[in-house]
Amino acid sequence: MLCLPLFLLAKVLLIFTFIIFAAFATQFAAFLLLAAFGVLIFAGLFSIFQRVWRGIRDYFSEEQRENRQFLFIKNTRSNQKRLFHFQRLQLDYFKERQRKYILEKNNQQQINTLSDSIEQDLQRIKHTLSKDYFSQLQAENRRYRTEQNVQALLELHHKISTLDCK
Repeated sequence: MLCLPLFLLAKVLLIFTFIIFAAFATQFAAFLLLAAFGVLIFAGLFSIFQRVWRGIRDYFSEEQRENRQFLFIKNTRSNQKRLFHFQRLQLDYFKERQRKYILEKNNQQQINTLSDSIEQDLQRIKHTLSKDYFSQLQAENRRYRTEQNVQALLELHHKISTLDCK
């Protein structure tokens, strides 16, 4: 009979040992899991810090600084060339506009001078022409002047000069 209580006691001790071992194993596994996550996070942060440190060190290295200076100078020269090109285009545009404006003014002045000359010739030969024909020539002169028709004014001038010769 003594054997039975010892057996029960061994059985109870064995059950408590399994329970205690299971609790200890669970806590140990949780600790190992947390430690693994900690190591993983630390390794990730260390890797990030290492890359940032390398990037900063490379950025401030002499070779990179010289490359940035070279690229800055190259970009500045490129911008200056582009600016010069567009300034040149702008100057050409304004010079062409000014040239056209002066040409228009000169043409207008020439047309006015030619028309005035025609009017003087008409006044000079007024007494030799009929009143209707004289009025018709004056009307043509005014119309061609307002139309800015140089060719028609020249033909009218030629017509009047041939009338003058008769």
